[in-house]
Amino acid sequence: MVFNKKDFFRDVDTADKERIHAEQVAIAFKQAFASLFPLFFGASVLLFLFIKTPLFSQVALWFSIVIATLLWRFWLLRAYRRYSHDYNTKTWERRFMYVMYTSAAVWGSSAFFLFQTSDQLHQFFLIFLLTGIASVASGTLASLLSMAIVFLLLLLVPMLMVMFLQGEFEFQMMGILVVAYFFLLASASKRIHANIMSALKSKILHQKAMEALDLSEEHFETIFKEAPTGIFYYDINLIVINSNIEMMKKLQIDKEQMIGLDLKKLPDTCLYEAMISATKGEKGYYEGPYVSMIKKVNLWITFQTSPMYNAQREIIGGVAIVTDITERIKAEEKIKHQAYFDALTDIPNRVLMKDRLEQSLSHYRRHGSLVAVMFLDLDHFKSVNDSLGHYVGDLLLIETAARLSRICREGDTVARLGGDEFVILLNDLGSDPLVAVTRAETVAEKIHEVFSTPFDVGAAETITTSSSIGIALVSSEVQSADDLLKFADTAMYQAKKEGRNTTRFYQDQMDQWIKKRLFLENALRSAIKNGELELYYQPVIEISTKKIVGAEALLRWNHPELGLVMPDEIIDIAEESGLIVSIGEWVLREACTQFVHWRSENLSQSHIDRIAINVSAVQFRQSDFVDKVIRIVAESGIVPSMLELELTESTVIDKIDTVIDKMNRLRHAGINISMDDFGTGYSSLAYLKRLPFSTLKIDRSFVRDIMSDADDAALVETILSMASIFKFDVIAEGVETIEQFRFLENHGCQYFQGYLCSKPVQVSQFEELLTHDVQNCSVQG
Repeated sequence: MVFNKKDFFRDVDTADKERIHAEQVAIAFKQAFASLFPLFFGASVLLFLFIKTPLFSQVALWFSIVIATLLWRFWLLRAYRRYSHDYNTKTWERRFMYVMYTSAAVWGSSAFFLFQTSDQLHQFFLIFLLTGIASVASGTLASLLSMAIVFLLLLLVPMLMVMFLQGEFEFQMMGILVVAYFFLLASASKRIHANIMSALKSKILHQKAMEALDLSEEHFETIFKEAPTGIFYYDINLIVINSNIEMMKKLQIDKEQMIGLDLKKLPDTCLYEAMISATKGEKGYYEGPYVSMIKKVNLWITFQTSPMYNAQREIIGGVAIVTDITERIKAEEKIKHQAYFDALTDIPNRVLMKDRLEQSLSHYRRHGSLVAVMFLDLDHFKSVNDSLGHYVGDLLLIETAARLSRICREGDTVARLGGDEFVILLNDLGSDPLVAVTRAETVAEKIHEVFSTPFDVGAAETITTSSSIGIALVSSEVQSADDLLKFADTAMYQAKKEGRNTTRFYQDQMDQWIKKRLFLENALRSAIKNGELELYYQPVIEISTKKIVGAEALLRWNHPELGLVMPDEIIDIAEESGLIVSIGEWVLREACTQFVHWRSENLSQSHIDRIAINVSAVQFRQSDFVDKVIRIVAESGIVPSMLELELTESTVIDKIDTVIDKMNRLRHAGINISMDDFGTGYSSLAYLKRLPFSTLKIDRSFVRDIMSDADDAALVETILSMASIFKFDVIAEGVETIEQFRFLENHGCQYFQGYLCSKPVQVSQFEELLTHDVQNCSVQG
């Protein structure tokens, strides 16, 4: 075997090298102790042989030195046994080397007695003694190879010198044999050294493997016990043999109840197939609801099993990993619910209504069963909002939804499209149009009747309102859901036109609504030029300082005949006609210019630093939208970072890659972007990580009930926590009570808007707010 030191240390690190070196030294010390008595005996015999010779005095002196070296060695060996940890390995090796080299030199010097006597017995014994010591040393010192070689040289070289210089031919030949003997011993020592080093390496690697195994077992035990997911083992008979803490915590039982549990006796058998699969050498899986055996805990879990084997690769049971996904499922269900149900009234929204209407139309095309769409809204609802506030208006909408749901059949659908607009889908009205009309009209009469009872919404006085209803009956197989909704909407506006609190069926001759829309569209085309458009501003308040730090610009239309027209009444017309693009551009330019004016006039001690502007989906989808915004920003002189564009979810969910590109260009230009009405859409969370928003605006429908609805409170807390993680600013809309303000303040919301401080106001009124720094705001003081 050829020992290569470089190859040997290839698989060991520095710490291992030090451990191996320490073992080498320890072996050398241990071997050296065993040779003390043989060396003493050999020296004594040699002294005895020379006792009657003239060399006795010299041999006696030599013997004394040998005894001294043996005592030195004995002392060093005892010191190493007792105090080996007091000094490092190199120190002990150096001390050992001094002793061994001294001993080798002393014993080697005995060769000079070789030809000082003519007694061949003496000569033979001396040669035998030295070669014997050399033979023993080649083995005992082999762990320290270089020391062994030097020791042999110090021991044998004097004898070789004497043989070659003073001996006759026979001794010179014997010297040649000693040289060969030296190389033989050196080779043997090298082989022994290689074997020792190999054994030490194996020992060290074995120790490391055992340490790693112990550490791995310790880690596994820690992971098993402290894992945040449930884990348990069971035997081939489906008896639980071990379980971690989390598993027992999920089931709300203790260890005595868990260990030994017979899984075959579980009342809920949904896990059986997955568990038995592991005993057959296969993996098992289950996801779904589960009711625990002892505490009857209702969970929704993922359950995964794998076989367990013994050393002979025989299946001895299985291991199960249980993940509690109850909260995730609830959250998903809530998000899905929000996608299809109105956040305020908890009845179907436009998406679900349209889906059910499509199904009803498909049923009509197959079986001829007529369906009708009733489109209604509350008369003078705007007055309720303006006079009593949105909070009362929302309560009125909730009670409206409840009353509508009570009078409709189980198979019908009551939905809220937005604002105060409700739609009722009436199914299975028969195949006779006259009968269908009669049934629909009966439902409308019930609606008018229930609306005649005043609404108790917690206000100082009860509210009495009425409803204008438009009804469209399917009359053709080619009609779509959009057609029926449009027809019912048209009929509803006809009912409003004819005095409200009435019902109208859609008729082909009903063109007044279209004429009015054309009138409004034409009026809108000249509204900018005639100076009829105006911006109102609602303050954005920083919660920590209770100061105005920004404003949201809101469009109003002062029509010379119609009076003040709200955005809800014109946005659809503007979008359908494409006028929204020019109107949106005017709003952007006007708001930026006004903001720059406020900043230059320094009207506020707090120095407002942001102006928010709503962007229509139609406007945003224009190919040159980003270029126009950047140009207006440059022309108005506004600092880009002080402009915030508000986008709704409907704006960003279509053609997501194009949307992301536009948003990134805006953000690169320094312009901030906020998501308006956050939380009301199904996909808001899915797109949030991909879209470069700077601000989230919590929809007022969530803020309204945070003090009374635990789900809304939890959702707002979740949005605030998520915003903190993604480093978004958060503005809460619709804050109307000091309790809502305190809740938001306590949960880390940065900003708010709402009637608690101010409704949207004209420029002069807003400037007054800035001048007085909202001293009349209810959160001051």
